[in-house]
Amino acid sequence: MAKLLLTYGTRPITQRIANLLTDKHEVVLATYEEIPSVLVKKFKSIPNAANPVFAHEMLKLCLDQGVDYLLPLGLSEIETLKASTLLFEEYGIQILIPSLKENQAFTNQIPSNTPIDILKDGQSLIGQQDKNETDKNGIYVLTESTWIPVII
Repeated sequence: MAKLLLTYGTRPITQRIANLLTDKHEVVLATYEEIPSVLVKKFKSIPNAANPVFAHEMLKLCLDQGVDYLLPLGLSEIETLKASTLLFEEYGIQILIPSLKENQAFTNQIPSNTPIDILKDGQSLIGQQDKNETDKNGIYVLTESTWIPVII
């Protein structure tokens, strides 16, 4: 069973994504936000993506937790980690970052009835039909017959 680390772990959208993944994957939730003391054992603390050691701390956490896939949900996290994908891959960790082109549409709001999928190289990690687009990684929602990335 593959292990995924999701950032923004205390957010409701991340909780929804984690629930979709738990049948087939082990999930680790991490956040840079303050963690209530009663939930400290459920979440891993990470630095803010603006911190210069963010990528190295994320790599260390992934290695300590035995993570196979890192799924950053914040735009600043994605931008910071994009430059470190090769470093993570050297340790067998794939960062699932959507390919964002200039002026790429994305969403940070997902109504509860909206279809959602988590992709690794175009393959669904939650058992939905594959998208046949091998460059798609990350979380996507279906809006008006188009799958667009989710970024918080």
